[in-house]
Amino acid sequence: MPKELLGTTIGKLRNKLHRLMKQRYAAEASIKLTVEEFILLTMIRAKTDQILQNIAIATGQNKSVVMRMIDSLEKKGLVKRTVNPEDRRENLLSTTDMGEQVVAEYHKIEKKLSYELLKGIPDEKVEVFFEVVEEISRRTNSL
Repeated sequence: MPKELLGTTIGKLRNKLHRLMKQRYAAEASIKLTVEEFILLTMIRAKTDQILQNIAIATGQNKSVVMRMIDSLEKKGLVKRTVNPEDRRENLLSTTDMGEQVVAEYHKIEKKLSYELLKGIPDEKVEVFFEVVEEISRRTNSL
């Protein structure tokens, strides 16, 4: 049994990674986004024509917080809103060409950081780590 609780250990790692990613994005990206804005942008990109309500539910954020982030992404030219033809009260969200480029740039930054963090750790250990993380993730979905 580990010395620390799983949630505490992963929480500490998450906080360190979040801080490091934030620093790297600020230093290396051409268009500055918060980590949360980047996550939102990738969510919108992954499922085009997202609706605000669905994003708020998926992120666990309230609609006003998500709306402010969407406004910020739209002002930066990374997402666009179009009226939902099936329900004119709703706006559909999708990434712009510039949004696609920014996602690619941020993924490149994260890939470089991942390489730096995993450098020197044997491939077998890295593979086991990701397998364990995936299994824990699956188990959290069933609880």
